[in-house]
Amino acid sequence: MTAQQARPALELVDVRKSFGPVEVLKGISAQVAPGETVCLVGPSGSGKSTLLRCVNLLEVPTSGTIRVEGEEITAPQVDLNALRARIGMVFQHFHLFPHLTVRRNITLALTRVRKLDKDQADEVAELQLSRVGLGQFADRRPAALSGGQQQRVAIARALAMEPTVMLFDEATSALDPELVKGVLAVMRDLAGTGMTMLVVTHEMGFAKEAADRVMFLESGQVVEEGNAHELLTDPRTDRLRRFLSQVL
Repeated sequence: MTAQQARPALELVDVRKSFGPVEVLKGISAQVAPGETVCLVGPSGSGKSTLLRCVNLLEVPTSGTIRVEGEEITAPQVDLNALRARIGMVFQHFHLFPHLTVRRNITLALTRVRKLDKDQADEVAELQLSRVGLGQFADRRPAALSGGQQQRVAIARALAMEPTVMLFDEATSALDPELVKGVLAVMRDLAGTGMTMLVVTHEMGFAKEAADRVMFLESGQVVEEGNAHELLTDPRTDRLRRFLSQVL
C-alpha cells in the first residue's frame, strides 16, 4: 500500500463547535478512507449536520483539526473556493438558481471556479446529468422538475466539480416519500463507484445497504460506530437500540 493510499480522504481530530455557551460538537475524531461511505445517524440535535457543515467550513470549528487528503483545511487563510471545489455538498433543499436552466446551474461554478470554457463546461454538465438520469432536462428550468429531480440536479452539480469527498445532509428529507427512491438510487450508485461519502441520513435501509460504516451521534459525541450492516442489525448499546426502534 502506498502512502497516498494509506492516507485518509478525510480526517477529523478533536473537532469542537460551540454556539455561544452551547457546545454542539464535543471533541469528535474520525477518519474516512478513500472510497468509503460513512453514514452519520442519531436523533435530531445530536450535531450531525453541524459536523458536516464544519467539514466544508460553512461552520468554522471552535477548535480541532480537519484534513482532506492530508491537507489541513482548518489552517488560517485557507482558500475557501479551492476547498469547496474539493468537497461537494448536497443539502436538504436544492439551492438551485430558479432563473437559470439546469445546464447553467451546473456550468456556473465550472466556468467561474474551475475556469473551464463554455464548451468544456457544457460537456461536463451533460455527462453528470446523464449520470443521474436527467440528460433530457438540461434546458429546462428547475421549476419544471419534481423535487426528486431537482435534488438529482444538485448532486450532478456537486459531482461536476470533481470533489474528493461528497457530503450529503439529509438529502431526501425534504422530498415526498415517492420521490426518495430515485435520489437514494443515485447515492447508492455513487457509493458503488468508490466515491468517498459522508452522509447524514435517517434512511436506515440506505445506511445498511450502501454504507461501509455507521457513526451514531448523540449530544455532540460519537456514541457507537462500526460496520454498517452489523451495527444496524445488532447494535451494541442500549441507546442505539432505542434509537433504531423509533426510526425503523
